[in-house]
Amino acid sequence: MKLLHLASAITAFLIASIGFAESAFESAVRTSLLKSFDDASVKILRLAEAIPEETYAWRPMEGVASVREVLVHIAATNYSLAERLGTKAGVERKTLGDSMRSKADALSATKKSMDLIREVLTRIPAEDLIPEVTVFGSKAPKLRVALLPVDHAHEHLGQLIAYARMNRIVPPWSK
Repeated sequence: MKLLHLASAITAFLIASIGFAESAFESAVRTSLLKSFDDASVKILRLAEAIPEETYAWRPMEGVASVREVLVHIAATNYSLAERLGTKAGVERKTLGDSMRSKADALSATKKSMDLIREVLTRIPAEDLIPEVTVFGSKAPKLRVALLPVDHAHEHLGQLIAYARMNRIVPPWSK
């Protein structure tokens, strides 16, 4: 009798779990999203590490973000997007740059923001990405917000590669 109760409990658990499991498509989308985000994020951090601290104040021209300011922007945007995806960042974005004055601080804060986005993208239920939200003034599924960290990371990776090359710094993965 106990064996029957145990078998019934296991069966009920498995049936209930099936309703919460991601489909193969949802899993493939999440895996692809995380892989693309990680590819760009790792390169951003490796490149930021390769850029000398004295170059962090460099900017290609007046009115354009410096290397440090690009990292501040990446971190602040990651925290903002995490909040738009329903996770409290616990960081005051308006003063984030004040805590990112040194290269070590900038690297640490940028990495923490990337770790948070990775956690959010890993844990957000697929069904939470379906409702429409406003993104840049237009209605779109919340999935669009989940794609923004990937777009943003690749955009600023390109910017930092250009900055590095202008300063005769070869990206570490190109050596």
